[in-house]
Amino acid sequence: MTLIAERPAPPARVATTALARAEARRLWHDPLVWIGIVLAIALCLVWSWTRMQTWETFHENTGMGSMVLAAALLLATHMAASRDQRAGAEESTRTMPAGPGRRSIALLVAVPAAAAIGALVYVVDLVLLLPSGPAGAFDPWTALVPAVVPAIGAAVGIAVGRALPHPAAGALTIVGFVGILFALLMANQSQGDWGNVLFPVPLFGWGDYGVDYAFEWHLLYLLGLLALAVAAVCREAVPKASAVIAVVAVVVSGFAVRREEAAAPDLSDAGASQPFTTPDMLVCQTHERVRYCALPGYEHWIEEWRQAVEPVSRLLPADAERPAIRQISRSDDHRPLTPGHPELVVGDTWGRLGRWAEDSRTRLMRDYVATSVGILRRDDLMSWRSCDAGGQHRTVVALWLLGQVAPAEPLTVPRVRYGSAEADAAASLLAKPQDEVSAHLAGRWSEVLDPSATALAGLGVTLTPPPIPAEEPEETSFEADRGVCR
Repeated sequence: MTLIAERPAPPARVATTALARAEARRLWHDPLVWIGIVLAIALCLVWSWTRMQTWETFHENTGMGSMVLAAALLLATHMAASRDQRAGAEESTRTMPAGPGRRSIALLVAVPAAAAIGALVYVVDLVLLLPSGPAGAFDPWTALVPAVVPAIGAAVGIAVGRALPHPAAGALTIVGFVGILFALLMANQSQGDWGNVLFPVPLFGWGDYGVDYAFEWHLLYLLGLLALAVAAVCREAVPKASAVIAVVAVVVSGFAVRREEAAAPDLSDAGASQPFTTPDMLVCQTHERVRYCALPGYEHWIEEWRQAVEPVSRLLPADAERPAIRQISRSDDHRPLTPGHPELVVGDTWGRLGRWAEDSRTRLMRDYVATSVGILRRDDLMSWRSCDAGGQHRTVVALWLLGQVAPAEPLTVPRVRYGSAEADAAASLLAKPQDEVSAHLAGRWSEVLDPSATALAGLGVTLTPPPIPAEEPEETSFEADRGVCR
């Protein structure tokens, strides 16, 4: 008769550590996790494909991608936590040296693993943006959100798996969270609203460049949610400690949310954000007599602007003023950096690749041409509305400039109305030698800038400018077009 010696049960801590290593290996090989990783990276790449990234848009994209990763991790950890209570599993788990509480604690290895996966996805997303990185100001607190959100998803999955082991419970939990997130987005009407404060990913759509937000408090709020989910997992093994953690997490989360809501700036007044975008904040460079002023961190965009502006600047007469390029974010004081000097504003968006980048260059080129001939002006508060530039010789000059810099594209002068007579006159100038037209413009550039002058009469243009009103006519509708361009 052969005696079988029973091996003594290992200590609970040793058993928990061994189970944690096993769960980490299972998580690494779980297809749900890899699906979440691929989806998070792919979505961020798609969202970042058409426009140059700023740190704000990049953190929004990676944050949204981290919520997709969190959903995949929630499903994976829910399946792992509910494994004990599936059909036929009770008998095998009864022989394990660690009880359900210890097994739940072992499953918590998924939380730091999820944070590491989120950080890895963040780095991969950042590398995919090379060679041009995000522009603007980097906020380290916001950069930690893509690591914390997947960790919350993993912890919630374990807690739900222990409480509701049914296979459909994980998917239903995701559906519930999607509904909550959608409700928060619907409630998000302005910066500082509860919908924006409680949303896991900080949203930047309401602020302006340089406005200081309490993102560290938002991160503390997320960490409070994570601690609350971890406490729910640990309630079987250490009920007293988990209860204390839960209470502390609720208090800290509530305080963090309240602190962030109170710290959010009030941008209901259009001038509230102007102190953050004053001229002394800008980084200015001069290239070929054109002054470019960018917001801090956007200096490398100046090369993109030069490609659109300098072909037009080279066609202007030597003594003509070259409009400056000034970058703004979301607020505009309508005052040029140098009083009396023409200036064109650009925003904080720019196409990244292919036709999107070409479209941004074309838009800036058209606006620069219109600004060079005096059609677009910084002191005109209604410049975003179209006006009638028919009969004005500067309209013909603008069309000639566009035909010279983009001969293959039938570009139009932005935000003005004109007819075929102006287009035909521009075509007649394009048929003449460029040197002849340039020499004529050099001697009459002050007349070109005058909407009532006939600067091109010497080149055969017979258009008669309409009378220029002294004041803007009263408009009956906010959407109505302006009258004659002044």
